[in-house]
Amino acid sequence: MCDSPADPRQAAAAVPRPAAGSAVDPITLEPVDEIVITTLVDNVYDALLAGDGRTTRAPFSVGQARAPQFETGSTTVGLMAEHGFSALVSVRRGTTTTTLLFDTGLSPDAMVTNAGRLGADLSQIQAVVLSHGHFDHAGGLAGLAARQGPRSLPMVVHPMIWTRRRLAVLIFAFG
Repeated sequence: MCDSPADPRQAAAAVPRPAAGSAVDPITLEPVDEIVITTLVDNVYDALLAGDGRTTRAPFSVGQARAPQFETGSTTVGLMAEHGFSALVSVRRGTTTTTLLFDTGLSPDAMVTNAGRLGADLSQIQAVVLSHGHFDHAGGLAGLAARQGPRSLPMVVHPMIWTRRRLAVLIFAFG
C-alpha cells in the first residue's frame, strides 16, 4: 500500500500509449479442431454440480488428504477454491496441440494442487499468459516454478502488468 499519491511522472508512465509494429497489428485467426479449457483455480468449487454433454466437472473425490481424525487416516477432497483465477488451455489443430496456462491464481499452491488432482500435466505448458497485473492472477508462478523446476517458458503479459498498484484504505469513524 502506498501512503502518498503518485507524482506526475509516475502517473504519466501508467497511462496506456499506442505502440507501433507488427505485434499490435490485427492478426487473422486460423480455425481449430478443438479447444479444451480446464479451470484450475476459481473463486468457487461446488462438488455437487453435475456435468453435461459439453462440461466435465471434477467429482468430490478428486483428491485425497491426510485426516487423522478418520479411521482410515485420510479423506477424499475436491478442488481448492480461492480468490483468483487460473486455466489450462489446450488448442488442437490437426495433430498439433498447443497448451498454455492462462493466469496462475493467488497462492503458490492451489493451481499446482488442483492440476495434480485433475491429472493435468503441467510439463506440457508451452507458454504462460498473465491477463493483468493483479496478485490473484500471478501468485501461482512460484508454485509452477517449484513444481516444474527452472525452465524457460515464453510469457505473454498485459502491457500494464508492471504498473505499480495502490490500495487506499478508508476508515470511517461513527460516533
